[in-house]
Amino acid sequence: MTTPAPTPTDTGTPSPAPTGTGQVQALQTGLAAEHAVIWGYGLVGAHAGDALLGQVRDDDDAHRTLRDDTIGLVARYGGDPVSTEPEYALPFPVTDRASALRLAIHLEEGAAAAWRYAVAATDDVEVRRTALTALSDAAVRATRWRLALPSSPATVAFPGG
Repeated sequence: MTTPAPTPTDTGTPSPAPTGTGQVQALQTGLAAEHAVIWGYGLVGAHAGDALLGQVRDDDDAHRTLRDDTIGLVARYGGDPVSTEPEYALPFPVTDRASALRLAIHLEEGAAAAWRYAVAATDDVEVRRTALTALSDAAVRATRWRLALPSSPATVAFPGG
């Protein structure tokens, strides 16, 4: 399915009656991931160390902004935004700086996967634009965390894959 390119008059905001398909589910998937990432960054911040606390805060703020924007988009498209869970399962114990950085990478990779799904799950231009930006931003943040760990390779060929 080919998505038409935005026209010069495209305002970048969804219309009151969207013409795309799958946009609410696509956004809900991204929103659920954002909730989990924000929860996880609390643990990252607790163990990453003072030198990385600014980066943790910046990344957490970026995810909170995206979460809030996504909640607004879901509502504008007529959906009921998914809620955050009281807690999330960790993929491994987080007990020190190295495991905190591995968690940050894991969180960003998970966000990238959710937003990659969202890109493919709808033909709505605004949702795809939002999802692609979120996917790209998560890939950049994951790369920064890999460099801080350090781990190799620092980048992946297909983020969210």
